[in-house]
This record gives sequence, structure tokens and C-alpha cells, in this order.
Amino acid sequence: MNLDDVCRYLRYWGTGNGYMRATKEVVRQKIITTRDLIKCHPLTPKLATELFTSKGMGVFPFSAAFIEWSESELNDVKRLCVQAYKYA
Repeated sequence: MNLDDVCRYLRYWGTGNGYMRATKEVVRQKIITTRDLIKCHPLTPKLATELFTSKGMGVFPFSAAFIEWSESELNDVKRLCVQAYKYA
């Protein structure tokens, strides 16, 4: 295995040399997937919000505690979350 190969260890996606961009991308993709899931749903607004909070945002706090996010990355996450809450 090369140091630049992405692997998963303790809920993190990263490389052997500590590059954690893969974890950030996994978090972003989960938020996008969940946002799109509630876009055309038969759920009540309360249930749709709970679904997004648990499935979409559930992955973010864990990574935010250990991985440094830039301001632009945080703004992107915020933008996706606002879209999801509007869909709910």
C-alpha cells in the first residue's frame, strides 16, 4: 500500500501521510445524498428535518472535532444544509 492510497481507519478516510481530504469528501457526499433524498419525499416537514439531521449532518460533528476545515469548506457545508432544510 502506498502512502497516498486512501483507506478507512476509525471512521476516518485518509492517506498514510495524514491527508484527510477524503474524509471531507465523504462528509460532503453524505450531506448531498441525504439532501437529494428529501427533495421529493412523502414525509412531513418534521420527519424530513429529523432524517436530514441524523443521516446528513450526523457525520459532520465527528469529523469537525478532529479534522481542520477551511472557511470555504464550512461555507459549502452550510450552503448544502440550508438547501436541505428548505427542501424539508
